[in-house]
Amino acid sequence: MAVGELRSFVVDVNDIQEGERFWSSVLGLDVQFDAWEGQYSRIGAKGAGSVLLQQVPEKKTELKNRAHFDITVTDVARAVLEVVNLGGSVVREAVLYPEADPLLEQAIVADPSGNEFCLIRELRPTL
Repeated sequence: MAVGELRSFVVDVNDIQEGERFWSSVLGLDVQFDAWEGQYSRIGAKGAGSVLLQQVPEKKTELKNRAHFDITVTDVARAVLEVVNLGGSVVREAVLYPEADPLLEQAIVADPSGNEFCLIRELRPTL
């Protein structure tokens, strides 16, 4: 049984508009939304096959993933436990995001090789 289902593939970018142009052209998919003061943008419909662009200030380094999976789950705590039982680890315990008016509950976990990914439960519908 799967821990959850693929929500999107997330790519860190330093320029959100450039990322939108590049990834929408590469994938042949439209920009679906631009949110949280231009920090995030989705290319294609939410679900398997979409790309979520995340604007970050830092340049790529060997110490940080620049792309990761977001996995939709119904119970973040249970999913974290399942990941750990499969040999993964917890990078950051579950938090509500954004803090002021939460839309998501999210935990960051890693596979046995240290590759990080997010477990996300929607608190209310998002794009």
